[in-house]
Amino acid sequence: MTSAGATPSGRRTQRFVICGDNLLTLRIVEALRRQGSAAVDIVVVVADRASRYVPQIEDAGVRVLEGGSSDDDRTFLAAGVRGATAVALVDREDVTNIHRALRVQEIDPDVRLVVRLFNTRLGRRIEQILPTATVLSVSETAAPSFVAQAIGRNTRQHVRVPDRTFVVAGRREVRDEAVVCGLAANSGLGARGGPRLLPDGGPDTADYVLAVAESRARETDQLSRPRTERVRNAVERLVVRLRGTLTRRLARATLALFLLFVAGTLAFATAGGYTLGDAVYLAVLDSAGAAQPDTGASLAVRVIQGFVTVVGIAIIPLVTAVVVESAVSGRVLGTGPRRMPRRDHVVVVGLGNVGMRIVTTLRERGVPVVAVERSDEAFGAAAAARAGIPVILGDATRERVLREAGAEQCRALVAVTSDDATNLQAALVGRSVQRSVRVVLRLRDDDLAGRVERSMGAISRSVSYVAAPVFAAALRDGQVLATIPVGRRILLMAEVTVGRASFMAGLPVGAVVEAGAVRVVGVYRGAGPDAVLETPPRPRRRLKVGDRLLVVATRGGLGTVLERCASRSAYDRPAVPVRTPEGVLTG
Repeated sequence: MTSAGATPSGRRTQRFVICGDNLLTLRIVEALRRQGSAAVDIVVVVADRASRYVPQIEDAGVRVLEGGSSDDDRTFLAAGVRGATAVALVDREDVTNIHRALRVQEIDPDVRLVVRLFNTRLGRRIEQILPTATVLSVSETAAPSFVAQAIGRNTRQHVRVPDRTFVVAGRREVRDEAVVCGLAANSGLGARGGPRLLPDGGPDTADYVLAVAESRARETDQLSRPRTERVRNAVERLVVRLRGTLTRRLARATLALFLLFVAGTLAFATAGGYTLGDAVYLAVLDSAGAAQPDTGASLAVRVIQGFVTVVGIAIIPLVTAVVVESAVSGRVLGTGPRRMPRRDHVVVVGLGNVGMRIVTTLRERGVPVVAVERSDEAFGAAAAARAGIPVILGDATRERVLREAGAEQCRALVAVTSDDATNLQAALVGRSVQRSVRVVLRLRDDDLAGRVERSMGAISRSVSYVAAPVFAAALRDGQVLATIPVGRRILLMAEVTVGRASFMAGLPVGAVVEAGAVRVVGVYRGAGPDAVLETPPRPRRRLKVGDRLLVVATRGGLGTVLERCASRSAYDRPAVPVRTPEGVLTG
């Protein structure tokens, strides 16, 4: 088969082969087109040309081949996997992708593989037998975006890279010296009507920034706060826990009986003539049923004593109800007691691959979560129950089910089933239960998503939209470390290596920066565990072959960086001009 060749302009052509006939395949094609130049040959292998996404894939100028079964090498050879730049295997079934990866490796042991797997543990083992493979999980890639939107702006997103941890936060939430670069500005409009991404003019022009995470010393400073502030925070945490344990009716009954108890105590202290200490003592004993009749007492004391004793009769079953509510309210699915949160939790509708990742991520972050799943036979439902996550079985489009999940007092409703209509209907029902609930939806259709966001004030995400640029970057030999959601758009934090004889070798770091598209967070000097991250890098410092750039970029910006840093054997000249302090370079 012919390998990647040269175009009339003299530039080398990269060839990518993608095996899969789903929405992720279409999004990867779009991402590759957006990230690269016209000198890209993309071949898509589908099991059936009747797939709903094939016409859209062909409209993007991509060659589509039918076939690609695990035991059919002819289709892979016709697609040009031998000598291809990279091959992506993105079928929904893990076993299918693994089988195809092994077949492709037999055809060309050196070709770069990008394999989609849900089972990340299996993925780590697969990378051991497929040395050229990068294993990615769509759900693991997309889940952080949903989680960040569900929790809200006040919760920071941490991004961990070798030798450093960064935090994404509002500009006013971090110290000036910790800010690395600005991510987005609310003033003005970006290219798609949202916030301006990676604004020019320094971090002070941004409302949303990337900063170095606070050190242990900073945490120690927080522990040295005034005692009154620490006590107040402890009380607030206790109140939140009590709210999560008690239902509204039970909380009202508890408050009413407590007020009656206080009234009885005050009555002993005033009308009875007792000291405050004696009044509390008598009220506690009487409410516990330990009252001793005393006909010689005054009429006021006898009335008060009888009143407190009657109140005590109601307190005992109330305490029992609180204990039972705390112990068994979580016995919705599975075995073992677990508390059902009632307030300030997140309700996740749908326990597919993405939903399961979301609930586990929320739990890891200490956020109370309740899941809703239609069938107890779903894999995610059983797995969530075993993990101790309360699962409500039922149709999330019914008000009764969402009320049972605590939608009246939840902080967010996340609907991530595989059906857009179900997600939208669940969101509408959730808004009827609680008008101010934060809604995060999984919607595939961009036009529908935009209209829903404008009409409902909801937040929508597309799993394939978030995951596709990560797969596309892996195909181009870039490593995406994190996705940072900004509205419906995303920024990518990635690691890019300056290749042998690449165009960027010898140029200053500042040549990589592009307003609205690319920011350089740092440069790794050295290799392996001894590599040191220089952040922020000096703009005029010259890049060397082997340097690893840590960048934050848009999807198109990342493609530009990958193209500029690639070896000259892949690109004979840059696709776009490069601005440097010495002027504009064009190759």
